Amino acid sequence: MSKVSNCLQMIQVLMARPKVKIQDLADELEVKPRMVRVYRDELEKAGIYIQSERGINGGYSLDSRSILPIRNFTSDEVQELQIAIQSYLSKQPNLETTLNNALEKIRAFQRDQELSSRHFYFANDHLINTEIGNESEHYKQLFDAFSQRRKVLIAYEAASTSEVTTRTIHPYAFVVYDESMYCVAFCELKQAMRTFKIIRIHSLKQQKERYTIPQAFDIREQFPKLGFIQEPQKVELIIKSPTSNLVKESIYGIDQVIEPLENNAIRFKATLNGSESIKRWILGMGTNVQVIGPATLKQEIHKEIKQMLNQYKDLY
Repeated sequence: MSKVSNCLQMIQVLMARPKVKIQDLADELEVKPRMVRVYRDELEKAGIYIQSERGINGGYSLDSRSILPIRNFTSDEVQELQIAIQSYLSKQPNLETTLNNALEKIRAFQRDQELSSRHFYFANDHLINTEIGNESEHYKQLFDAFSQRRKVLIAYEAASTSEVTTRTIHPYAFVVYDESMYCVAFCELKQAMRTFKIIRIHSLKQQKERYTIPQAFDIREQFPKLGFIQEPQKVELIIKSPTSNLVKESIYGIDQVIEPLENNAIRFKATLNGSESIKRWILGMGTNVQVIGPATLKQEIHKEIKQMLNQYKDLY
């Protein structure tokens, strides 16, 4: 197969499995392991980032942020693909059914992905444990109401006052931010768009009345206006090897800058959001990271480490 075909096949394999060893990828693609690394480099040039983990249990995995609707086919690309298929069919008419079916699937996928991208937003790549409390069940019910465009009556607890109010909402979208899931909805009580942290919903009931979502609504455009991002932090870190190798393979902020240092260490600078997620990420790197700035973050990390040490003071 051609390089393009192998790259596409490699993406399909990585999408189907959480992690695949390089040798296994090489066997499936019928190439040498060094070619798998070449394909990885080519995909990263196209903005499809593949994470690498070393060791006996290591391998390649697909960065979830790479598979976004913006990487999907444009209408012009679909049209060009159709022209190419028609041209090819003039020489291989026996493949007409197969190729036309494939083109229809691309068109359908394009429509589905565009719809999904307008109503689902992952502000970070952390997975959330939706099995805690009623969050999982409430999300399923909200999603069902969203799919049918039915209003939902909820009992919601305010974060600031702990007051529980009853209100009718129209689910417009869902957002994962700082390891929590939110429903973005029109609130009839406030007569405005509001965000509801799903874990704070005490109860909900789908209503018979339906609602409509404005055709122009797009959560990607609305997200910056919803109040999630309040105080972005300009973070500067010194990260040692081998953790530095993993960090270099991902994009954590659009203004990210990585400066190589001695012994394969790096100086990492980026504007990041979600203070708790930032601290968990840094603490997860253990002794391989040093916080340079901001000073407040450095103090918070120091405080967290002291509290951790106090839990084990009986050992020394």
